[in-house]
Amino acid sequence: MLKELRERIRYMVDRAFAREFVGQLLLFVVLVVAVTVIGMTAVAFGLFSTENDAVGGIPRDLDRGFLDSLWWSLNQVLTLRGFHRMYGASTPILLYALFLSICGLAVFGLLVSIINNAMRSRIETLRTGETSVKERGHTLILGWNNRIFTVLRELAHLEPGLRVVILAPKEIGKMENALRVAGIGNERVTTILRSGVPSNLRELERVAMDQADSIIILSTDDDDRDSIKTLVLLAGERHWRRGSPAMTAEIVREENHELAKIAARNRVHIVSSSRVISKVIVQTIRNPGLAAVYNELLSVGGNDLYVGKIPETIDKTLGDIAYGFHEAIPIGVTWATDSEDGVRHAAGVNPGADYEIAEDEKLVLLSTGRKLNYRGQNYREEPVIRAAESQQPKVPERVLIIGWNELILDVLKELNAHALTGTEITILSLQEDKDAEERIRRQFGGSLRNVSIRPVKGDAAEARPFSDLDIDDFQSIVVLADDADGRVDADTRTLRVLLRLSSLPGKQQPRPHTTVELLDDANRDVLAGLGVDDVVVSPEIVSAQLAQVSRQPILGPIFRELLSAGGVEISLRPATDYVEPGVDCSFDDLTAAAQGKLEIALGLRLAEGARLLLNPHREKVWRLGEADRVVVLAQQVYR
Repeated sequence: MLKELRERIRYMVDRAFAREFVGQLLLFVVLVVAVTVIGMTAVAFGLFSTENDAVGGIPRDLDRGFLDSLWWSLNQVLTLRGFHRMYGASTPILLYALFLSICGLAVFGLLVSIINNAMRSRIETLRTGETSVKERGHTLILGWNNRIFTVLRELAHLEPGLRVVILAPKEIGKMENALRVAGIGNERVTTILRSGVPSNLRELERVAMDQADSIIILSTDDDDRDSIKTLVLLAGERHWRRGSPAMTAEIVREENHELAKIAARNRVHIVSSSRVISKVIVQTIRNPGLAAVYNELLSVGGNDLYVGKIPETIDKTLGDIAYGFHEAIPIGVTWATDSEDGVRHAAGVNPGADYEIAEDEKLVLLSTGRKLNYRGQNYREEPVIRAAESQQPKVPERVLIIGWNELILDVLKELNAHALTGTEITILSLQEDKDAEERIRRQFGGSLRNVSIRPVKGDAAEARPFSDLDIDDFQSIVVLADDADGRVDADTRTLRVLLRLSSLPGKQQPRPHTTVELLDDANRDVLAGLGVDDVVVSPEIVSAQLAQVSRQPILGPIFRELLSAGGVEISLRPATDYVEPGVDCSFDDLTAAAQGKLEIALGLRLAEGARLLLNPHREKVWRLGEADRVVVLAQQVYR
């Protein structure tokens, strides 16, 4: 019975609120009457007793009964300002006073409601990111993906205290939570979040696009649709209040790269993430240990590429000044040229030791910091230099690729560009053999002339596929980040594959060189002891390049050249090609020997502990053997 009564009352209340104002007003009157009547029962409990005579808030002058108890209870329920002073007035005046007091209460409640709704609306607007941004000189990031966290860390490293405005089609709360989990709050960068579509001009105006110093476009979707729309808007913009900002855009799919370049109209630097990562993977296949070099060049801290003007080096050759820096290595020059779109930059990487630096040129240096000290000294040739012919890195004859993702076709294209005729590539993945062959055929036709490809269906995390594949038959293994399984994330699946590989019996020692693609650098330590030689953290490589190019646009063509097939490339060569084995040598010795081969020495990779020493101390002396490697930059000039 009691339960049914509660449900009935609840139903009536719900009905009243469903009828909005009329129902809610009726509910208010009913509640006032009901509570007032309940309050009048205080008469039975001694409201007008002698022991309460001294209480001034209890009226007694009318009848010490119904009227006085009604007055007392009504004032307790409504607490109407000023109405309690109308005690004893005539009935019409009382009714007027009651009416006006209730109206006053309604007016006050309406004012409170207006203020409350305004505050709630403002807070809601802030939470949904609909307000305008009034920043100047900020970095604007358009779009959102898992590379944004490394972009922010790199920006904090390059320019501490930078203000970064992010416009993305995501809820503010989700973006805030993602940044919190990634630890961005601990970085020296201020993030200002706005929710919206970057390919809408009004949205771009709302985030002070025309006041930004640099703009980075991240690909939010897999087909680059919104990124290309945004490129069209930015490339067509002419009203920049602070001059045209440095603009960089990420394109995920390689097939969209040409279209994106057309949309950019040479005003936006395009970074094709699939192209960049595939080039790094293939270069690492050719040069075991090279992934560590790229990781340092494109990571927060360590050695970075820096462009700056050093007055003391003007009219000197690149070969002479190579010995004058103790904290940097000059690798090229940049200069400005006029074009239809304004001033553009050109660059020459490793133009030759006899290249003379002009007054209007800046140096490109590999440096650990921005405070450079040129000391101007020369090198005296020592007998430790060896002029042996350099051993060119090659793609191994047999390569095993495990996994399938959007990079696979670009990796095959790069392998074909570097490989000698007859290279065999086996692809072990969850793809059906016929489907894989069809995709490769549609993409390349018969253009892959240097490599033969054999797709094999199988789960590399299980032993069954390896009954027909002998690991000892391959010189190189590549494990791609593959989430086709759907049951586990890509990095977890990679770990399972590596555990399986480590358990396979093999006669070859050492085991085949293994390169692994990871999506999260936090998982790198988990791979220890599993025979991994090179780790490529694909999101970090792309995002770090985006951030660095956004702060120094001239780095765009330099990175592009360093990662291309042929031309200028970073390579690891045997140390005995440069200096006599077992003889004490310094980095200046390596520099001189590399110049004799039209190369630039960047550092060492010691066989003991696989230690990488980029831009090492000049006073350090080593005794290098055949297993040690010199990191060099080959020669080519480009514009």
